[in-house]
Amino acid sequence: MSFPVRFMGLSLKNPILVASGPWSRDGASIQRSIDAGAAAVCTETITLEAHERICPRIFVEDDRLLNTTLYSNLLIEQWESELETVKKGDSKLICSIWGSSASELAYLASRVERMGADAIEISISAPIGCRNQHITSHTPDIEAFVGAVVKTVHIPVMVKLSYEAAASPDFLRSIQSAGVAAVSAIDALRGLCGVDIETQRTKMETFGGYSGDCIRPASLAATAAIRQYSPLEICSTGGISSAKNALEFLMLGATCVQLASVIQLHGYQVITDVLNDLESWMRGHGYSDIEEIRGAALAGLHPYEDINPRPLRASMTEDCCDACSLCADSCLYHAISRAPDGRIVLTPSNCSGCGLCAERCPKQLFRLVWY
Repeated sequence: MSFPVRFMGLSLKNPILVASGPWSRDGASIQRSIDAGAAAVCTETITLEAHERICPRIFVEDDRLLNTTLYSNLLIEQWESELETVKKGDSKLICSIWGSSASELAYLASRVERMGADAIEISISAPIGCRNQHITSHTPDIEAFVGAVVKTVHIPVMVKLSYEAAASPDFLRSIQSAGVAAVSAIDALRGLCGVDIETQRTKMETFGGYSGDCIRPASLAATAAIRQYSPLEICSTGGISSAKNALEFLMLGATCVQLASVIQLHGYQVITDVLNDLESWMRGHGYSDIEEIRGAALAGLHPYEDINPRPLRASMTEDCCDACSLCADSCLYHAISRAPDGRIVLTPSNCSGCGLCAERCPKQLFRLVWY
């Protein structure tokens, strides 16, 4: 794919990266992402201690994933051996690190720089566990943590943000003051897969990181908001499973995107598929550079207070006698009902223009018109 981008001063051959996670747990896993075409790969989060795996630790509902893996189970010395096996070629290696203090983070950063990392991603707010939660809400702490890394290494540094941190202009200003080059956003959300009501026990022993298509709306909002009030470069992640999703984030101002749980669910081939589909779309629409589309959608996004309400009503493009009743069942304004002969009946004078019928109709028989 010949659509290179520059991110944190690095020349990337394309805008598709692989996020930190179990799919990047060792040298062989990282190599599979590189061989599939990823421009850069983030390691599983490296700490000073190896962490035991919880079993079972992965819970799936459709394409929604909950994962209780927090950090790598490899020691820093083992990571050194693993990374020696990786043949990066024209791809980049980004080491994800976590530490309990500024000095610990600085030490880890210096180690991974010597191990060949091209950049560092600081993991500050994993969705599970209790440690380091204070640095996600106290900006002096985060500035000290991040600043220690930036001052120690000679490679670019980015910070992985929780949804809450991504929504805080003060937080972003603090990490910008500390000297980071970019952010990745957003981390998985904290979640539980449910409760067994017969045994009255949770189906998981602890909270998990909730990821997949379900969190994409939150991640899209985070990308747009960061782009609107911060000059930091953005590597978007969260619910990206296709080239279409990648394009959405790029059009909201992201420089590049990270694939995550989609690899867990569908394998490393999905990296190649996304790259091929992205190239096909770009060429099919006459684009030769990612910069031509970056941020293009932001012009249509406005603060709620600046939107002038305009009167809308639903109309039907043709009669419908289907038995699904989705439109009638969900219309709270009594604008849609079913006649005795089975036809769907629309009463325009009752319509408030909410748009739900147009969104839900499987045959797309509703459209919204100004009046």
